[in-house]
Amino acid sequence: MGSKGSELATSAMWYKEKTNLWHDKNLRVKELQVGQRVLLFQSRLKLMPGKLKSKWTGPYAIVVLRTNIVVELQGCDPNSAPFMVNGHWVKPFRDNSEVHTVDKIPMRTTGVLA
Repeated sequence: MGSKGSELATSAMWYKEKTNLWHDKNLRVKELQVGQRVLLFQSRLKLMPGKLKSKWTGPYAIVVLRTNIVVELQGCDPNSAPFMVNGHWVKPFRDNSEVHTVDKIPMRTTGVLA
C-alpha cells in the first residue's frame, strides 16, 4: 500500500503544478493609467439575489495611482469627491466606440438535417 500512496501523492503534486502553470500563463496584468476610465466592483451586491443586477458600477476616472495597488477614483461629475479603492476591484471601461459590428457572417452547411 505504500507504493499506492506515493503514486497518489505524485499525481496530486503533478496536478497542482500543472494547474499553477496554467493560471500563471493566463494571468492578465492590469495596466492602469491616470485619466483612464474604469468600472468598480461592488462587493455588497453579492448578498442581494438577482441575476440581472450588475456588480460593476461606473465609469469612474482614475485621478491618482498610489503604491500598493491603491487607486484614487473620481466620478464622471467633476464636482464629485475622489475616493480610494483597491486596484484589484477595478477593470478598464470599454465604451461603445470600441464595439465593432459585423454586417455579414458566412455560414457553411455540410448537409441538411432531417
